[in-house]
Amino acid sequence: MTTIKTTDVQRAVLEAAAAREGGYAWPLPEALGLKKGSAVLVTKALLGKGLVKERRAKAGEPVWREDEKERPMTVLISHAGLAAIGTGALTAATSPKSADAAEADQRRMPRAGTKLAILVALLTRDEGATVEEMVTATGWQAHTTRGVMSGVLSKRFGLAITSEKIEGRGRVYRTSEA
Repeated sequence: MTTIKTTDVQRAVLEAAAAREGGYAWPLPEALGLKKGSAVLVTKALLGKGLVKERRAKAGEPVWREDEKERPMTVLISHAGLAAIGTGALTAATSPKSADAAEADQRRMPRAGTKLAILVALLTRDEGATVEEMVTATGWQAHTTRGVMSGVLSKRFGLAITSEKIEGRGRVYRTSEA
């Protein structure tokens, strides 16, 4: 397992985020005595190392910057950040409202009614889905369907997709996450 090196300041930011309700890394702890420019540099370094993650801020959440479309962004400790300080998982202290809300915040899901949502529905069925079934449901070509599973669903939405060969059916893909 590779250990990501952190400075004392970065570690203090991660520890504060892990202790904060919601796991917010911003604003940085006042005790560090950092000016805004230095705080931004520390946050960018943590983002670059994958120890914190950025997402669009919801109402009432701390805003650390605005994106190119002037949408508010917040920054939260990531699983890698928790591991870097020796905390294996989100705790009740770092989860907003409840464990279910924390899981929902950590993983975005496709909008209802989209082809991506159709794929997720097929993959979460007990019987899973073959590429042919997904092609029929979406109208996509087989190579596009496979690419969406490995790229969009696995990487962007964080779904763990498994496959197995089933006699009489062929390769069947499924995910237990919905």
